[in-house]
Amino acid sequence: MSAETLPAPCPPYLALENAAFTLGLRPTGIHAVLLPVWSVQVRAKVTEAQPYDLIDRFVERGIAEAGLATAGEVASFLALDPALVAQALAFLTAIDHVTEEDGRLGLTALGRRSVKDGKRYTVTHDDRRSLYFDGFRSGPLTTAHYRNDTVVRVPHDGAAAGWHRGPRPHRLMAHPFRDEAVRELADDPGREGFNLPAGVDGLERVGAPECLHLPAYVVRAAEDDGRTRHLVYTRAHDGEHDVLLSAACEQTPECVHALRNEELAAARSVERRITGWLSDQDLGQFPPVRDAQGAWRVTLPRERVGAGGPVGLHRIGGFVVLGGSFFQFWCEDRDTRAWALVERLDRQFGARLRHDPAGLRARVDSLSRQLELGQVDLEALRRAATAKGKHGLAERLRAARLNSRSETGHE
Repeated sequence: MSAETLPAPCPPYLALENAAFTLGLRPTGIHAVLLPVWSVQVRAKVTEAQPYDLIDRFVERGIAEAGLATAGEVASFLALDPALVAQALAFLTAIDHVTEEDGRLGLTALGRRSVKDGKRYTVTHDDRRSLYFDGFRSGPLTTAHYRNDTVVRVPHDGAAAGWHRGPRPHRLMAHPFRDEAVRELADDPGREGFNLPAGVDGLERVGAPECLHLPAYVVRAAEDDGRTRHLVYTRAHDGEHDVLLSAACEQTPECVHALRNEELAAARSVERRITGWLSDQDLGQFPPVRDAQGAWRVTLPRERVGAGGPVGLHRIGGFVVLGGSFFQFWCEDRDTRAWALVERLDRQFGARLRHDPAGLRARVDSLSRQLELGQVDLEALRRAATAKGKHGLAERLRAARLNSRSETGHE
């Protein structure tokens, strides 16, 4: 994959919103980075469990529990077409579940185990696959990182900036791979969460590890006690921070120092960068102001927001990211912020055919904190969505309200 087509992590403003309004931290900077990832080829004997196909299950149970010994007996007992039974037996023989000796059917040890556990076990004696480990501590990456081109190959001479508007992403250096990491993963009872099946024997590395990269944003943020956090956001976790990779970054001094120095260098020009951007958007008459916590805000009158204004409703309360700097658009008018909540929710949930009512409720709470609206009643929000003609959102809010009442025991 070329540098120009690198897949983007989550939108940077969502990373900042998660850090600030879901985790309750104070973001101080956001950094586009390429995290090192070790790709390690391994081989092993792998036993995997899958759900039975219905006919296969009854065929094996018939052999094990009813003593059926021929294909004809199986077909007659189960009232199935003989050709269908023959096809099922051929498949079960191929995966080492069924044997035939002197014309009589029997189950192998693997077949008997499958019937006992109600799962169709298959064995691959020379299974080969790539496993991902972070480039700092050689900790395994979760299964989510194996989807959607999350981990990519970046040419050493590539610009690696296809997914990021601003300075070239910081390519962080990898530590040497720890050979014992493969054995540690094989011994981990939770290895299925790291893309390795539970039934694995004789796991060993094949060849040398290859260093790939994970496009990510790292949000530096302060806790109330002054501690600095480094939160990693990638494509793998849909706008939520990656707990394991965040810990890996925080425990790697070179990573912490590099991002701190980058943030200190950028801090000297933040106001100038924001002012220049506002001027380009014909908003130069609204200067950025730092709040009591040191965050930058640009406050607009309500007539400059929404229809006819240069800034859409959905942008109020949200962050604008300029390289490693950012600011928040704001409006003092509470009604404007309340309509901004409806607009943001409609953009995220209005067109969805399926949604998680609890997830919608959590998003309402997070956005309410972000827009400083206090506790928002779902029924009032539903009526507001209906008044704005956002009927899809209104229906989803109704379902979320019913779900909330059900969970609290109110019908």
